[in-house]
Amino acid sequence: MATTTLPLTAGTAAPAPTRGAQRAHTARTLPVFVLSALLATGQMYVPIPLFTALKADWNVGAGVMTWIISAFAFGYAGGFVLFGPLSDRYGHRRVLMTGMLVAAVVTLLTGLAFSAPLAVGLRIVQGLVVGSIPPAIMAYVATRITPAHRPVVTMSVATSFLAATVIAQIVSQAVVASFPWHTVFIGSAVVFAVLAVALRGVMLDDAPTGRDRPLRHSYAAIPAVLRIRPLLPMLVAGAISMAVMVGVYTGLELSGVVTGSGELLALRAGALPVMIALPLLAVPLARLSKHGQMVLGVLVAAAAMVAATFEGTHLTVLTILLAVLVGGLGIIAPAVLQTAGELGGESRAAAVSVAMFSFYVGATAGPLVAAAAAPHGFSVLAWTLAILLVAALAMTLIGLRLQRKTQPA
Repeated sequence: MATTTLPLTAGTAAPAPTRGAQRAHTARTLPVFVLSALLATGQMYVPIPLFTALKADWNVGAGVMTWIISAFAFGYAGGFVLFGPLSDRYGHRRVLMTGMLVAAVVTLLTGLAFSAPLAVGLRIVQGLVVGSIPPAIMAYVATRITPAHRPVVTMSVATSFLAATVIAQIVSQAVVASFPWHTVFIGSAVVFAVLAVALRGVMLDDAPTGRDRPLRHSYAAIPAVLRIRPLLPMLVAGAISMAVMVGVYTGLELSGVVTGSGELLALRAGALPVMIALPLLAVPLARLSKHGQMVLGVLVAAAAMVAATFEGTHLTVLTILLAVLVGGLGIIAPAVLQTAGELGGESRAAAVSVAMFSFYVGATAGPLVAAAAAPHGFSVLAWTLAILLVAALAMTLIGLRLQRKTQPA
């Protein structure tokens, strides 16, 4: 049996994309999408440099701080599933702009939280609302960006989701060095509002959607995605990879292997050149199959993590190894997202939502893994994450085997 695109609803083939549809201006759209992706996903990571200030302000332990990260990741993952299908139904532009504006309000409220329990609750809501943004962006790219430009745009946006891991921490660390921690969230709220206005200017009007169908049809694609057997192992591998990404940076903060603010900044900034280079690799990487890209990414990341178990106490070496790790993980996410989008048919946002949901289920687990392993030393943390990457490799190979079975002879 051949692998086919996901039907719009159970038992109904998705209509083919409209020929001659109006295309967005890539040069104007891409920078705004990249900034929006950085800001949205960056909200997960901005609290990491704030741990010391938050613990002092709220008089809580380090364990509570990991929940500040996981609470957002939990809501973020739920937001993909909730709002991704609505993006297909009501229009990507409408859902994206509404999500940005509501995110501005909730982010502002999060910055005004006066206790840890309140902050955790607000972080769940913040994650849920911000979760409306990435599926709408990725679905818009898949439908309104010129096909020849899509690989580079997809890689750029997907890399931005990963780059937020580092950039958000750098910005947050710089701000909290001179201003109260509240300023980070208040500033983020302002940027959300500004980018909503920018998106209104660069995005095309929404094409006609299926709003005449019952709402349940918008969600029918989600269980259908989960029935695509070759995709499931890829989703698991993507989840594990994101757990490693979040876990390593949370663990650096908790393990104490690096204590000085300058050293932490160097570790975070060291991965930026790799992240900038990843979109340039989109074309050569396209010569590999999606599974081939994932195998390459997991092998690179696992090798870096294993090496870190022996050289994790040397700042320069650790900075290089973390950059290599991020480079490997940065290859995996676009491969999973593109595969999900290709199989999604007219329900691309729903399919991408499921893929991103899997990523941030993994992200939810990352801080918890770090909290369990980091107190025993960075070497234990690195070995734990390396083992997780071996599991991701196994899932990728299982997915490849299943794909070969479903292909016609």
